[in-house]
Amino acid sequence: MNIQDFQSGKIVTLSKAMDSRAKILYIIYFAGFSIAVGAFSDILISTGAYASTAFIIFWALFAGAYLFAGYRFLNKALQTEKLVVAKNTLTVSISGFLSRKSVTYNTKFISNLRHLDKPVTTNHPLAGQTVDYLGFQTEQQVINELHGDNRIAFDYNGRTIKFGQNIYSWDFEEIENILLTVTGNSYKQDSKNKLHYDII
Repeated sequence: MNIQDFQSGKIVTLSKAMDSRAKILYIIYFAGFSIAVGAFSDILISTGAYASTAFIIFWALFAGAYLFAGYRFLNKALQTEKLVVAKNTLTVSISGFLSRKSVTYNTKFISNLRHLDKPVTTNHPLAGQTVDYLGFQTEQQVINELHGDNRIAFDYNGRTIKFGQNIYSWDFEEIENILLTVTGNSYKQDSKNKLHYDII
């Protein structure tokens, strides 16, 4: 996590391209998928079937599926997420491969800011007790990293907004302090589940 100052607040870089095992795995998926597509194309062309209409239609569908899946893999692997904290707004910006999405939230309507812990995974039933001979437990851990939490969430006008990837509790506490410093408010809930504000 990287923090920068700007004129009216702070910019927090939550994640960068290729900064986690999950993102590297997406690049491996893309490379493997590309090699498989290249090998399959070479086989089809060597058979001489490429002149038929059925082949052209099939190849067009196949190429479309490849471009879609390849884009998804690259977009995930190269994704960068930033949080822009200003006095009255909180902006979540996500940039990927040829894509950019930015959503701004009014801090007046933010409540129940919280950290979503990643659930503890149990051992895979087929994993070895001492050594994971077949790799089942390793695969289980990667799946948990890809689809688990370790994110930040808050309530906003009746909706739950989630953002961030692999945000650990100490990073969340630092983000809380940034919000408190820049906006002057704390957006947590107390033990009675009522919103309170700590005005500086």
